[in-house]
Formats: sequence, structure tokens, C-alpha cells
Amino acid sequence: MRPAAKPYLDLRGALQEVAPEADRRRTALIVGAVNRLGEALLNRLLVEYRHVWVLTSKPLLSSTSRCDEVQLVGDPLDHAELAAVRLPRVDDVYCHVGERGLANQRDAGLQAVRHEDIVPLAEAAARAGARRFCLIEAMPPSAQMMRHLPLAAGETGRQLALLPFERVAHVHPTVFRTPPTGQGWLARFHASYLAQFAYMLPRSVTPLTSPRIAEACTRLMQSAGTGHQVFDVRDLRALLGLD
Repeated sequence: MRPAAKPYLDLRGALQEVAPEADRRRTALIVGAVNRLGEALLNRLLVEYRHVWVLTSKPLLSSTSRCDEVQLVGDPLDHAELAAVRLPRVDDVYCHVGERGLANQRDAGLQAVRHEDIVPLAEAAARAGARRFCLIEAMPPSAQMMRHLPLAAGETGRQLALLPFERVAHVHPTVFRTPPTGQGWLARFHASYLAQFAYMLPRSVTPLTSPRIAEACTRLMQSAGTGHQVFDVRDLRALLGLD
């Protein structure tokens, strides 16, 4: 009786390496990844985009290979240095205007954006070939209730309209304010006391959490559409299906 043949490995084709499916998601640059909203934006971008660059003033410690830094050592942002730097070519740029304020100074090495930095940053991004620009600048509830959006009709909006972006989104959320870091107990109590009035606002202008604002911003930038648009907190709530 003939012994049963031992099983063997069929290696035919094993040397023909099959390339993994290409990641066709877009790329992004975030400027102003500070305080809770900036941190939430960065975390959201790392989920939604193939690769993300962050503007920093110090070296960035990252646990993912999909995140790189663009370092400008000037603090506040040096416009001359910004004009000379070569930003990475990305699809979408997120520019968040706000001050640092994370616990344990986690955002100490990240570039913060002031209002006067917006146009120089947009110009540098346009020169690098960015296609879309998202400007996130929080507004007080009182302005939201009057639908008073001065940035769209102001000089900043006019200058952004002249740049060769296929889409510019002005996003004006209201956010829950946290007590400034490094302040005394009286300042923290004052900030916490004022924050209680947020719950008395009309539902249409009630501040959203930072992760929800970040979700709305990425939905806007990844949706179809061109031109220049302005979005207040009502628009963000509608986009998220909260109304």
C-alpha cells in the first residue's frame, strides 16, 4: 500500500507581492491646534485624512506616522518667516483662531493664530497649492443670536476671496469657555459662574462641544461645494442633524 503523500505548501505566486489598496483620502494642514477646540480638530483630522501636518513652534512628539510638523520658531507667528517657509502641498487647510489653554500646557509647542495672522497664513497655503481653506473663529452667543457675521463682509473676507482656493468656509461656532490657565481662584470662579448662563441660551445658539464642532468642520470640507460660504452655530447644528 502506497503511503499517503505529505501535505505541502503551494508557493506558486507567493513572490508576487500584492500592493495594498491605495489610501485615497485627502491631506490636511492644521494651524492653531490649541486649546480644546484645536485639539479636537487635530484628533478628528487624524481620523478623516490620509496625512496631517501641524504648524508648531517646537518639535512635535507624535505616535503616528501620518502626522508631521511644519516648524516656525517665531512666537507669536512671524509673518516674514511664514512668507519664506515652504508649506506642504495639501488638499485642505484648517485655520483655528484662538489662544493656548490646555491643561498641563499640552499645546505650549503649537502655533496659536491671531486674527492678524489669518491672511498671511492663507496666502502661504495658496502658494503651496492648497485647494480648500477652513477658517474657524468662535463668536459670542450675543453675536450669533443677531446673526451678525462681520468677518464675511469685512476686509479679511475680501482678501480671502481673492486667493485661488476652490472653497473657503468661514465657521463661527460658539464654544464653552474654560477658565484661563494660570489664573487665581477668583478668576476661575468668575469664568465658571459666567459659563452657567450658557444653559439659558436659546437652543439654536447653544454652544456645541469641541468634538462636535470638529466633526462639522470636516464634514463641510469633505462635502461637495465651491465658492465662499459662512456658517454659524445654527448651520453647524443643522449639518450635524441636531435640529
